[in-house]
Amino acid sequence: DYDNRTALHLAAGEGHLDVVEILCKNGADVNVMDRWGGKPLDDALQKGNAEVAKVLKRYGATCAKDEDFNNLHKSMRNMSVTSVDIARTSEAEEDENLRVDFDELEMIERIGAGAFGEIYKCRWRGILVAAKCIKASKIQKEWLLKNHFRRETAIMRRLRHPNIVMMLAYSNSEDVEVMISEIMRCSLLDIFKANSISGSSIPKRTQLIYAQQLAQGMNHLHKSRPPIIHRDLKPANLLIDFSGTLKIADFGLAKIRPNPETNEQEAFMMTGETGSYRFMAPEVFRHEEYTETVDVYSYAMIFYYMLRGIPPWSGLSGVDAATKAAVDGDRPFIPRYVDERLATLLKRCWDENPRARPSFEEIVRSL
Repeated sequence: DYDNRTALHLAAGEGHLDVVEILCKNGADVNVMDRWGGKPLDDALQKGNAEVAKVLKRYGATCAKDEDFNNLHKSMRNMSVTSVDIARTSEAEEDENLRVDFDELEMIERIGAGAFGEIYKCRWRGILVAAKCIKASKIQKEWLLKNHFRRETAIMRRLRHPNIVMMLAYSNSEDVEVMISEIMRCSLLDIFKANSISGSSIPKRTQLIYAQQLAQGMNHLHKSRPPIIHRDLKPANLLIDFSGTLKIADFGLAKIRPNPETNEQEAFMMTGETGSYRFMAPEVFRHEEYTETVDVYSYAMIFYYMLRGIPPWSGLSGVDAATKAAVDGDRPFIPRYVDERLATLLKRCWDENPRARPSFEEIVRSL
């Protein structure tokens, strides 16, 4: 796929033993590497798929740190209960607590669509919730789509923060896959559109509150272990709840950063041109290596949108705007009425040099 992950990577990570056997028997490269240097055996070990790991090893597979398999093999030898069993049991128990029957949902109305599914307003166990759904017909046609959806569910399941939309439960069956989360009032984009029609703007105090809340949520993502890069920050993915709190949503393009033990500024390769062009960091548009700071750049563009009430390069298409930033090295014009301290922060956040951009922890302190 776009991350250079092969069918063997996916089958090993998902625990499809029969598929792994077929691929290996038919000459699949068992040591093929993805964009980050990960091999199929790495995926099998990381997900606790011991039987798959044994098959791969039999066909000569190695991993980034081959001692990982040796240690696993030793720990399993002559033991009735292994660390893999414990991990599987713990994960299964967590899954069981969050998994619900689709029949529990009372669909009320369709309220939107995300990167990988439609979103419905529903009633569930006496409360109103949002349910992102992928139907069976789409699942059967788009296996990769299903994989993306499950990855988003896995990421959201581990996130608990006041400025990140909370996943409450999920449901999966042959007919439909559903992720249930708290329901929100509107998106930041909805507010921008309404203001554009009415000629009003977001109050300055609210601008700072939203900027602070967004930075706090992103700081939590980047400080997670391993760190999580959103990769698609834009007004449509920033939701406002009924008390006026901004929360980050839509993790369909989010990526858990590999090699979390390395220096936090170390760059790595991921999908080129991932996200929305107008808010996309130049290095992503140019298909270069990048780090968590791509989210900082996107943050600057969103903050600019709030401060001015118009999107960056409002007269250009998204692609042309990204080209202007990535190829011409241009940045949006900051009017004099913008507080000098905020103007300085914006310039630091959208700096051409990713290493010069501040962390979200620093942004939170600055605000």
